[in-house]
Amino acid sequence: MLGCRMNQTMTRLQKMKPDEYSNFVRVLFGLTSPSPVPDDLESTGTVEWIDDSLNPSQKDAIRFALASREVALIHGPPGTGKTHTLIELILQMLKQNLRVLVCGPSNISVDNIVERLAPHKIPIVRLGHPARLLPSVLNHSLDVLTQTSDAAAIVKDVRKEMDAKQASIRKTRNGRERKAIYGDLKELRKEYREREKKCVGTLIGGSKVVLATLHGAGGFQLKDEDFDVVIIDEASQALEAQCWVPLLKAKKVVLAGDHLQLPPTIKSLNSKTKTKSKEEGGIIKGMTLETTLFDRLLKIHGPGIKRMLTIQYRMHEKIMRFPSDELYESKLEAAEGVKARLLKELPYEIEENEDTIEPLIFFDTQGGDFPEKSEEEDVDKKAGKGMMGESKSNEMEASLVKQHVQNLVNAGLNPEDIAVITPYNAQVRTGRSKQFNLNPPCSESARYQSLDFSFGLRTYEI
Repeated sequence: MLGCRMNQTMTRLQKMKPDEYSNFVRVLFGLTSPSPVPDDLESTGTVEWIDDSLNPSQKDAIRFALASREVALIHGPPGTGKTHTLIELILQMLKQNLRVLVCGPSNISVDNIVERLAPHKIPIVRLGHPARLLPSVLNHSLDVLTQTSDAAAIVKDVRKEMDAKQASIRKTRNGRERKAIYGDLKELRKEYREREKKCVGTLIGGSKVVLATLHGAGGFQLKDEDFDVVIIDEASQALEAQCWVPLLKAKKVVLAGDHLQLPPTIKSLNSKTKTKSKEEGGIIKGMTLETTLFDRLLKIHGPGIKRMLTIQYRMHEKIMRFPSDELYESKLEAAEGVKARLLKELPYEIEENEDTIEPLIFFDTQGGDFPEKSEEEDVDKKAGKGMMGESKSNEMEASLVKQHVQNLVNAGLNPEDIAVITPYNAQVRTGRSKQFNLNPPCSESARYQSLDFSFGLRTYEI
């Protein structure tokens, strides 16, 4: 389904003639520059903040996104409150009477925004299959609203009449009467579909904020809907072809993400193969699926279309220093509440030792004492494809991790406050085989998870 909608969108773009391009599309294609934004955004008017706790970089990013006419990028490094910023941006856009489509590459990225928007009591509709949504957002899903909203009442009446007719068939033995009832049912089903379609149109048309995954935005529910702005969260983890599905419904886009983190997940073995141009027969250098819309627009139009969030609330400043210097031009600052936070300061008694007073600890595991094993695994089991990838494990590292976790528990740290994560599935299996037989016993949360490698849920991060 996703591939089909991307193909349809790409085909539509391919068939579009240059004189059909809107100025918005021309900016996204790099055919023209974005409209200039004033240097002094505060002079453009006073913004009445709904959440005044926003820091200066967040407020600046919001002002910039509001002032931009075609495109704005919000660069949010880890822990800088990107979603928090987007919620305020959406609320400010509603105050300007703009209609907003909010998208993300995954259901969880969209649900996260729904959860944050819900307390503000604004009319929102979340598109998507209920089975794939978080329980906390179901009340805002289109499927639930079509059963519980005022607009759904007229559909319920027809549904009841259909049920009554269905029940009467079982009681009727006369063939002529049964045929007449079937005829009535056919008409009722037709009326039901029409009323349901009208109900869906009323719900979506009356909502100022519609939320969907990128491919969900290509569903029939939004076929004839237009929006003033599309906001794409986690845009740096989405394929550009995915992003174009909602983009053709809008006049402006705000992309939020961090292009210096992980690129989109691409399973094709030839994903980095250079692409040939049909017209020229040559090779388009650097053309890969990993080049996101965020990356491409930044390269075409430069940093003038971007604002970066610079205050992070997640980690000690010593942990932050390396990524800040190496990736973020030393612009990151640690918020007061976390800049000097240590394990020994957790709200229960913890022994003060070298493991609890240091925010970041490195162990040197190079050399023959820590032999590494490689093993092949099917990296695409769900798709039923035999794409084999190499995974790695290291028993000595797993033992070292186990000993460190035991030291933390011995110092008084609750096992449920400890997370151990690794980039390799093979190391997950190795770690689980150690079983972390701690004293006291370790909870499930302290076992291996296959994500990244760090010690400590709140303080130890790499």
